[in-house]
Amino acid sequence: MRNQTVSTGAGVDQPRRPRRLRRRRGILGLLEWLLVLCSLGVVGAAVGVMALIMIERDFALRLYPNLSVRGVHIGGMRVNAAQNTLNRAHQSFLANPVAIQYGEQSWRPSAADLGISLDFAGALNTAYTFGRNDTRMENLRTAAAIWEQGVDLPLSLKIDQTVMQAYLLDIAAAIDTAPENADLRLDGPNIIVTPERWGTQVLVDEMLAEITAATQNLTPQSITLRTRTLEPTIRDTAVAPVAAELETLLAGSIVLSSAEAGCIRGCRWEWSPAHIANWISLERTSAQADRPLYNISIDQSAIRSALLPIAATVRQEGTLPRVAWNNGNVQITAAGETGLGLDANATMSQISAALAGNTRAIELPLGAIPPPVTESNLAALGIIGQVGAGASSFANSEEYRITNIRAGARQMNGLLIPPGASFSFNDNLGPVTAERGFAEGYAIIDNRTQKEWGGGLCQVSTTVFRAAFWGGLPITERHEHSFRISWYEELGEPPGLDAAIFTGVYDLRFVNDSPNWLLMESYVDLQHQRLSIALYGTPTNREVAMSHELLERTPAPSEPVYIDDPEAPRGSLRQSDTARGGLQVNVYRTIRQGDALVSQDTFFTEFKPWPDIFVRGSR
Repeated sequence: MRNQTVSTGAGVDQPRRPRRLRRRRGILGLLEWLLVLCSLGVVGAAVGVMALIMIERDFALRLYPNLSVRGVHIGGMRVNAAQNTLNRAHQSFLANPVAIQYGEQSWRPSAADLGISLDFAGALNTAYTFGRNDTRMENLRTAAAIWEQGVDLPLSLKIDQTVMQAYLLDIAAAIDTAPENADLRLDGPNIIVTPERWGTQVLVDEMLAEITAATQNLTPQSITLRTRTLEPTIRDTAVAPVAAELETLLAGSIVLSSAEAGCIRGCRWEWSPAHIANWISLERTSAQADRPLYNISIDQSAIRSALLPIAATVRQEGTLPRVAWNNGNVQITAAGETGLGLDANATMSQISAALAGNTRAIELPLGAIPPPVTESNLAALGIIGQVGAGASSFANSEEYRITNIRAGARQMNGLLIPPGASFSFNDNLGPVTAERGFAEGYAIIDNRTQKEWGGGLCQVSTTVFRAAFWGGLPITERHEHSFRISWYEELGEPPGLDAAIFTGVYDLRFVNDSPNWLLMESYVDLQHQRLSIALYGTPTNREVAMSHELLERTPAPSEPVYIDDPEAPRGSLRQSDTARGGLQVNVYRTIRQGDALVSQDTFFTEFKPWPDIFVRGSR
């Protein structure tokens, strides 16, 4: 039992001890105090250890206090609770990190739509392992530091740019429009202009960068969709002048007329814009700064082709010359007259001016054209030999008849017949007048012989018919006489080898089916009273054979016919026609060329029976 000094009260003196005893007791007391202190230290350490163990056990499933992730406090929470806290804190960001605006359109994608995610697991893992990965004392010091100062851990933002790009490409598919070039085309006379249209392109790469930057602060942002306009390659300004040129070309109809041409009520042609459009070609060229984008071409040959029928209509051919055979040395005896024809070059110039915007009413320019045959091309006509010949006798004819035969033969002399042309006796004979050398005489008119201008001209037409007959030429029109005339058989010809004409009613026609020109010459032999017609050209080597067949004879009427003549004195009587019988006859022509049969022709003639006709005066 330890002795302690106890103070009992004030002013009472205790007995004094020896000094040695007092020193011993002082050492012992110190030792006792040290022992007590050591005991207390061991107990305190044990209590501290127990307390630390209790703290570690308590925070085994929880985060240390005073921890936060990007400003969100999660200290002392279990990991799941901390996860939920972080989710709630960033819920609005994850639901709609950005709003994309474009005009009146907007898109509000979620973070998942854009491939954006927050690494909550990584942040919580870092928070949980903070102060747990070192020695107990180090961890204790770390935990104490966290407790005292706090720690704010970062939160990683992850972006899958493939997902974000795919989302932006979907937007681009709805927004992107390709530029459309201005264009121009012709639909007949209609000018179709397509105006330019600018395009739009979403700038996906720039949007990727902007969204990535905007989401770094983890708060919802509004972003304007970045686009650029795409310029068309061909602008309206390139098309406009071409369209204007086309409008000028197709501004209206072109009217061509000619007061000089021999058309009934004048000559007039109209080319509509639809007609003109057929001549215009519009061609795109490659875009180059030094040349226009379109080429407009006008088919000049098409315009000339359109002028051909007009030129043929207004053309007034010059007359053919009169030509002499001259024993094979063919020469012009009377030059042909010049004609009138379209001046094609001047007309084309006026049409070009009209298309360029000048007046569209064109008076066709006409100019003189040389005769079809001149000395320059005479030798090329192919007149080198006789092709056919005919003859007839006019023996014992009256003077008026000889006069008309000579006048008619003169009209046939020196005539040129182009290849392929149809010869008309009446056209080449022309007007039968006294001024042209014809005389009044008797002719068969209305089935009787009476006075008429040109009596005896059938002698000429008959002789021309015989020349064409023996030339093997196609006879396209021929008329027989009403009754049989003896002088057409005086040279041994069969009945029916004649051809009657009457101006404006009966004509004689044949065709020059040879490849070259024909020349007709007439010869009047007054001494032998014979008329000859010859055709010269390029011999065809045709062999012509003739035969005839009498089909039927009819006796002459026995009763005479009397006709009153108010110009003859009353009581006078004159016989104008002698009775003769009727006859039906066929004349056959066979044409061969070498061994080939070219044609077989039959010329039928019916001569009517003819009575005695007497003319009595009735004046």
